Amino acid sequence: MIAAMDSGIVIAVIVGGMAVLGQQLQSRSASKARREDKEEDWARQDAVASQAAKAAELLLAQNKVVAETATTTNEKLDVIHTLVNSNMTAAMQAEYDATVRELAMMREVIRLNKAAGTEPSVEAVAAVEATETKVGELKATLEDRLKQAQVVEKQIAAQPQGAVGKE
Repeated sequence: MIAAMDSGIVIAVIVGGMAVLGQQLQSRSASKARREDKEEDWARQDAVASQAAKAAELLLAQNKVVAETATTTNEKLDVIHTLVNSNMTAAMQAEYDATVRELAMMREVIRLNKAAGTEPSVEAVAAVEATETKVGELKATLEDRLKQAQVVEKQIAAQPQGAVGKE
């Protein structure tokens, strides 16, 4: 009977050991699977980070190209703006000169009429006054444009050589 009891104990110990061993194997297998999943996640995260770094490098390079292009474009626009302003100033100067001549002629006609004994009409006096106002406005505008042109010339002179109009 002891032998039968001993064999039952041995079987129970073997079954218990197998159960413990099975649980340990299952636990190790689950740990290994989790570790492999984590390693896959880390590898995937590393790949994503690498792609993000490459994208950032490309974006920085593209931004540099865009910035250089914008700088060149702005410099060319500044040159065009200066040319347009100088043409507009020249046209305004011509208008001023013509208006001054017109005013002189109007005054001369009124003087000649007065010398002949004819008083100027209300319209003629109003036209002279309007022309005088126009001459004053044009003169003030031209003076402002001259001041602005001098500021621009100083700014251009302060820029590094070759900065304006380069291609």
